[in-house]
Amino acid sequence: MRVLVTGAAGFVGRHAVAALRAAGHDPLPTDCRADDAAGIRALDICSPREVDQAVAALKPDACLHLAGVAFVPDAARNPGALNAINVEGPLHVARALVRHVPQARLLFVSSAQVYGYKDRPAPMTEDDPLRPGSPYAQSKAQAESALLELGGRHGLDVIIARPGNHTGPGQSPKFVVPAFIRSIRLYRDGQQPAIPVGNLESERDFTDVRDVVSAYLTLLEHGRPRGIYNISAGLHLKIGQLLQRIAAMAGVDPVAQVDPARHRPTDAMPELDTSRLRALGWTPRIPFDKTLADLWAEAEQAG
Repeated sequence: MRVLVTGAAGFVGRHAVAALRAAGHDPLPTDCRADDAAGIRALDICSPREVDQAVAALKPDACLHLAGVAFVPDAARNPGALNAINVEGPLHVARALVRHVPQARLLFVSSAQVYGYKDRPAPMTEDDPLRPGSPYAQSKAQAESALLELGGRHGLDVIIARPGNHTGPGQSPKFVVPAFIRSIRLYRDGQQPAIPVGNLESERDFTDVRDVVSAYLTLLEHGRPRGIYNISAGLHLKIGQLLQRIAAMAGVDPVAQVDPARHRPTDAMPELDTSRLRALGWTPRIPFDKTLADLWAEAEQAG
């Protein structure tokens, strides 16, 4: 397939483009800024005209829509940009596909955060009601609803992916796993007396980004039209457990110091039922210890 990839220069996008090529597909990478060396075409998804022109020129067989505001605190700080990028952006893409390649498949990457926090005893299925608890989650839920409605009205093949937290090589240090690795390295080397932390009691659901991208390929190739799919390896850790796990790998006994700027009320991401995705043949393959080791090696190499 010729697969239009939005957000191709981002953390997940770089892994997705490589995985598409390895699987024999023809990725068409785009991002807000061009990168000629990486073959990435400039595309502002907030501009319906730019999106329409790109889809008309490229005529993809499918689109993997990754572009969006991904860092939850960033989403809360700028609601106007959040709506323009996370809600209107994917609609521009969908409308352009309807006009120029109505037979194309659109895989929209949403988030498991649309379910809200862990206040229900059983793992969340794709049919459970949504209870988004942040502006970021609300933007994803809005986009899901609008895309499914548009797809139903125009016959566009829309699939929704709801991944939990994912991490791996190349992730920004704004996110918790690479942030802890950076701080523990500084602590180990005597460059800081303690590791700044937020709420160590909050719980997250961690999957390696390469397994998440493998799920996206499975959905592009085999997903059911208008299907919704949870993505998770099923590993839930408290943030404090994550810190201890990385510290043990580094061979240090960490001293943590609460940073008020990082501290938020205790919450926990829900467990996800992934039987629908696994029925398509997907299974996570990368142990979390390897994820951490690869992130650590990347950080050591960068110096």
